[in-house]
Amino acid sequence: MSDMTDEEIVRAVRGFAAMQAEREKLAERVAGLRTAVSPEDLAERNRFGEAMAKMDAKLLLESVEVLDRMGMTMAAQACFYVAKKEGLATQLGR
Repeated sequence: MSDMTDEEIVRAVRGFAAMQAEREKLAERVAGLRTAVSPEDLAERNRFGEAMAKMDAKLLLESVEVLDRMGMTMAAQACFYVAKKEGLATQLGR
């Protein structure tokens, strides 16, 4: 059973929505620089790509924790499996 209050669940969902919106902005910047050729544009694309990858990892790790706290064990385990395959599971302390 969940040990999260409704308010905590709403806060978590809003946090995910904000992180997802930020990730989408980063993805748009990366896509806009897909055909970059100048060193400056390539560096910018790499910078945004790295930021997007970090946001992906943050979303995944948060998903494991929040889903587990909500009592959604199977979903949390699925996310944990992906995190483990991505080499991120050590950041969860499991």
